[in-house]
Amino acid sequence: MTMQVGEFLPSSDGASVRRAVRGSRTRMRLTLRGKIVTGLLAAAMCFAGVTIGATQAESSIPPQQVTSYTVRPGETMWSYASNITPSGGNVNETIDKLVKMNNLHSTSLQVGQRLIVPQE
Repeated sequence: MTMQVGEFLPSSDGASVRRAVRGSRTRMRLTLRGKIVTGLLAAAMCFAGVTIGATQAESSIPPQQVTSYTVRPGETMWSYASNITPSGGNVNETIDKLVKMNNLHSTSLQVGQRLIVPQE
């Protein structure tokens, strides 16, 4: 009588009993070639993840020379921007540029606050 793994056999009391064939569980081991292939596959997946995840930083403002300015008592964004805006220029555009360059959430300034200002 041949038995298959997990085959049900009747027992002496009439109930079915699951019995396994001796030696049916073997331990799986990787050969040297399997280890090399697994290592190369893991390295390729890491390389692909790094390559796909890498992106180049971009900015809407072109590179330019800048200087630092410390806000004085009584200054507002409008008063400072009107002082550095070239004659005939738009003060609102200067304010927009300062807000973007300094990553500000509003145009209100604090005494002692440092601003990055384009050199012109």
